[in-house]
Amino acid sequence: MRDDVGGVFQGDCVCDIVEFIDDLQDVVEDVSCPTNCLNPVLGDVFNQQPRANTRPFILFTEDGKPFKAFFKSLDTECDHDGDNHHNHNHHGINTDFEACKSPFFRVESVNDCCAVLRVLEPQDDYCDIMACPQDNLRVTNSCITVDLRCFCAIQCLDDIYLRGV
Repeated sequence: MRDDVGGVFQGDCVCDIVEFIDDLQDVVEDVSCPTNCLNPVLGDVFNQQPRANTRPFILFTEDGKPFKAFFKSLDTECDHDGDNHHNHNHHGINTDFEACKSPFFRVESVNDCCAVLRVLEPQDDYCDIMACPQDNLRVTNSCITVDLRCFCAIQCLDDIYLRGV
């Protein structure tokens, strides 16, 4: 919950922040008037790019490590036996079992500190993603349900536009 003094969060701060991000993303759907006073401050329209619709973030566990979740790359194909035909995506990044983990998420919904998060696929080195997430994160069909009270910190990245959400 937000305090009136300085926008400080009290209580379940990670939960409150993720709920806030979810609300921001929900309002962005009306892009017919980008200067509408009711549009939240979630990105802007630059160089004819679509308006940002995602505030990607990283959650940190109690021991200070980034929380990661498995994802299935959209580039990975399976044969009828369930074996992967390709172990590398089109960027040359290994997509085997251990490599298919990501610390980058997009909130899909929140209810009482229980959140559905979409795992975002890194397309480059983590340092490059932090510098320019628009070019280096991609949507997946992998979601995870988490209890936001289990995390002690959250770090947001620059707002981005993700196709398919």
